[in-house]
Formats: sequence, structure tokens, C-alpha cells
Amino acid sequence: MKTKGAATIEGSQSRRVRAAVLVFAVFGMMAAPVLLHAQTCCSGGVPLGGSLGLGAAENQALQILVTYDYNALNDLVDISEQLDDQTRSRITHSSIIEVNYGLTNRFSLTGVLPFIRQERNIQAFGGTEDFTAAQGLGDVVLLAKYRLINPEKGSDIDWVVGAGPKIPTAKTDFTNNQGLVMAADMQPGSGSLDGIFWSSFQKNRFLKNPNLGLVAVTTFRYSGKNRNYNDSQTYQFGNEFQFNLGLNYSLFVKRQVDVFAFFRYRKQAEDLIDGGVFPSSGGQWVYAIPGVNIRFSPDLSLRLSGDIPLYRKLDGTQLTTSYKLTAAVLFNLPLKKKSMFTN
Repeated sequence: MKTKGAATIEGSQSRRVRAAVLVFAVFGMMAAPVLLHAQTCCSGGVPLGGSLGLGAAENQALQILVTYDYNALNDLVDISEQLDDQTRSRITHSSIIEVNYGLTNRFSLTGVLPFIRQERNIQAFGGTEDFTAAQGLGDVVLLAKYRLINPEKGSDIDWVVGAGPKIPTAKTDFTNNQGLVMAADMQPGSGSLDGIFWSSFQKNRFLKNPNLGLVAVTTFRYSGKNRNYNDSQTYQFGNEFQFNLGLNYSLFVKRQVDVFAFFRYRKQAEDLIDGGVFPSSGGQWVYAIPGVNIRFSPDLSLRLSGDIPLYRKLDGTQLTTSYKLTAAVLFNLPLKKKSMFTN
């Protein structure tokens, strides 16, 4: 320790003690933000995997889904226990445009472009606040989708699968007020080339009820590596698995208003930095997601939903979601006279 070096300086015993205390205090203040961050890694991140909301479009049909996602991360959780801590909070604003084009009734292409704003607020000693924010375009996702069951056969089942890359188009070197590179989970993107695998299954007339539908959506992200994190380190987010299962019920004969309730299970492996485990990252979550979908016309609909955490088992101590609110508008743009496929 440098304090031992200070102790060898010639002078009185009191001067040596004061020098040692000063050096220790300086190093303590320098290390405190690092230690504090390691103990409270955030499990938020950019919600691209859970925001893929479109199935497969009809032949020569274009769908545009515009989504706004407000993710409030105020709960400090140690494994499964929520701690009484009001000193820090996080908010993630995600504005996402998803475009879906049908090449045929079975094949379609999807592109996702997000704009992300991350905000972090820490209550420091003495009542002062440390506010940090970063915003910018996120990583682009491209998917090729295939409808496994032909809807023209009159089946009540619509099953679509897809796969494609998440391309590292976002900036990942935003700095804080002290000029230091922000943590990886505060950046708009991951800086890595990832693989996305996706499946959407819907069973209409569930339990022989013409207004009831069963929906299951699965997403898996295989994470690549950001080899230029903090200019010299390699950072890799943990692989992520999400499974959504729920029911959709049409309230009226014309099916203009649907109510739905889902359960979402999310599991993310621990992050890695330079091949080692990044402290307090990864875990398992279960959310309840109630919502409503309003169809103003066959080509325009509005969806409102919210995520409520039911279960959390985290690796270490993390700041995690208290609640999440989502609003989405779907536009169907017919490019030929044939009517569009709607959800």
C-alpha cells in the first residue's frame, strides 16, 4: 500500500499518521464509485428481445409498429430480497420502430430500429444528486420469418418462426460527468453482433371459445462480444431467454377491443468482462403483463400494457424493474387490393 511508503517519510509520528490517513481517504474516495457500481449492477438493458411484436405479414403487405417503452428501475434487490434503499434509480426510455414486409403468405422480413435514452440518478451524501444520461440510436435487428402453418388452409393456429442478427450500430462509448466511460448497461447498445431466434404461436378459438386465443412468444438472444469496451476490454452480455404465455379475449362480436394477460419468464446469464464474471449481473424474472388492444380500423390499432414483477432471483445485488409501461401503435399498409392479415 502507498500508505506504507508514506510511513517511511522522515518527520514526526503525527505527520506520518496524517499522511497515511490522507492517502487512505483519497484512495477510498477514488474506489468508492467502482465498488458501489459493482454491488448494484443494473439488470435493465435495452428491451429489444421482448419488443418484437409482429408476426408474419401477408403477401405484399407492410406493417409498421411504433412502440414506446418506459422502464422504471427503482427496486434494489439482493438475490430475492428487496432492500430498503431510495438512493438510486434508473429509467430507460425506448422508442422502437418495427417494420414488417410480407414477401409471400409464408415469408416476411422484419427490421427493428430503436432509439434509447438511459437515465441514472444517485443520491449522494449531503443531499446532492448525481444525474447521468445517455441517448442515441440503438442496435438494429433484422429477422427473416417463416409461417410454419399455412393460414389459407383455414387452421386456427398461426405459428411463425424467425432468426437474424442484432447488428452493433449503436454508440457504446458515452461518458459520464467525470469523463469516464459509462457502464455497459448504460449504453444505448451492446457493441456486439448477436443472434436472435424468435417464435410466435397463436391458437384461435381456444377451448372452443371463438373470442378466446392462446398466445406464446419465445425469444432467445445469443450474445457476441464487444471487444472495444472502454477502449481495451472485452465485454459480453449474458445470453438471454424470454418466454411469454397468455390469453387474449375479444370483448365484442366485431372484435374491436381485446383484453389480454400474459406471464413473462426471463432468464439472463451473467455478463463477462475479459473472460471473467461481471459482479451482480444475470438472474431470473417473472412478470405479469395485463393490457388492452383497440382496433380503430383493420389498418390501425393501439395497444397498451404494463409489466408487474412477480418473482426475481438475481445473481448478487442489482437495481431492477419496479414497473414498465408500454404503448404501441400498429399501422397496416396494404400494397395491393387484398385485405391485410391482422393480429
